[in-house]
Amino acid sequence: MADPPPSSAAISAAFPVPPPFYKAFTPANLARLTELQQSNPSFTSDDLPPDLRHLLPPPPPSANQEYRTFGETHQAPAPAATDAAPKEPPDPHRLIQTTRQLLLTFLSLTHALATDPDTWAPKWDEMKALFSEAHAIVNEYRPHQARETLINLMEEQMERCKAETKACREACEQVRGVLEKVEDGDGLVQPDSGVEKGDRGELGKSQDLKMVTEKKIWDVIQQEVGIFD
Repeated sequence: MADPPPSSAAISAAFPVPPPFYKAFTPANLARLTELQQSNPSFTSDDLPPDLRHLLPPPPPSANQEYRTFGETHQAPAPAATDAAPKEPPDPHRLIQTTRQLLLTFLSLTHALATDPDTWAPKWDEMKALFSEAHAIVNEYRPHQARETLINLMEEQMERCKAETKACREACEQVRGVLEKVEDGDGLVQPDSGVEKGDRGELGKSQDLKMVTEKKIWDVIQQEVGIFD
């Protein structure tokens, strides 16, 4: 047996009670809904049993369609028409003209306060209207200001990336030069130089040659890179 619908007083209360269909959100019903979604992903809430229909959210209302929340009826607004084409920036002469008119109105207001204080109200209202107009003109520059700021940020980011790429390439060339010197044996010890001949045997000679060669390699790296400075 279905639960009786809640009264409008309970829904419109400051702290309304939960709607009756919250009882349908049980682990068993959620498991059944998951199985139905896996078996038929294209089903709608109308295809579900009555005890599972509340588990799916209703579709959003279309434009100018009425819907109810907390006992009150609302109407979905129509989508606002947006102009995809960017607007042209306002005429700068218009802002200059408004500013000059503000100065003249201010002088008229001070003159009225000095000569006839009872006539200050119209001048004050005119100044407020001019301030509102100037504020609207300045706000028209906001999208263009944001666009120019974004362009400057992207240009700075590109310059920073180019500088980092150039530094990486210079480091690669430096490392490549060091590796070529090590590979060519430039300045390194040869098998018959820098190793004393004696009765140490072939093993001792090879170890001495290895140590001297490694020392020369580190000398080349120190000379080219200077990592120990």
